[in-house]
Amino acid sequence: MFSGGYDSMLAAAVLVEKGYETYLLTLDNGMYKGLDFATSQAERLRKKYGEKIKFLGTESFLGIWRKFLIPYMRKKEVFTKYKLLPKEFFCLTCMSSMYIFSIIKCKLLNIPTLASGARISYRFPDQTKNIIERYRKLCKEYDVKLLLPIFRITSKEKVKEELIRRDIIPKVIEPFCALSMPYPIRRNSSNLIESIEKIFDEFIFPNAEKIINKFLRINNSKINGNWV
Repeated sequence: MFSGGYDSMLAAAVLVEKGYETYLLTLDNGMYKGLDFATSQAERLRKKYGEKIKFLGTESFLGIWRKFLIPYMRKKEVFTKYKLLPKEFFCLTCMSSMYIFSIIKCKLLNIPTLASGARISYRFPDQTKNIIERYRKLCKEYDVKLLLPIFRITSKEKVKEELIRRDIIPKVIEPFCALSMPYPIRRNSSNLIESIEKIFDEFIFPNAEKIINKFLRINNSKINGNWV
């Protein structure tokens, strides 16, 4: 899952150094600014690591994301039940849609491992440890292993240091989503996390399995995903 920013650049480099043949896929929800530079960043990695890096291009996952947005817009109880702000809901379902799209892509291309540049220090609701474990469980149900090679790095400065150590000049344009939402200060964070976990378990992941299975059936893929 390659945005071309600092984190995904370093994550890709770490994967190659660990022996992985690494495919870079840039995902677009229609709200990002700066994704156009992902191609040039992928080329920088390819020049350094050669054929171990392959860029699959940029693809839109908006069709999958809409499957979460439309019920939300039609049924306001989705918002009131889980007690999330609209922007929180958008971020959670957007990231989940990225994972759904990427799992499908892995299955169609026979790629056994999915990786992300997520870091634990991000203050986004979809990157808490418990939510990451839910993503990992979803991937496992489809025989896809989830790797987060830089998850424990706690600062952007450290990411830049690691890039420099690899002779990769940390000169990138960080993609920015118009709907991005760090943790709000408006309430106790434990209550927020509880709401997030509830919406994942009751709304996002059950729908995720349905979406993945439908796409794979259309493409004549045989799979036994029974995650609930």
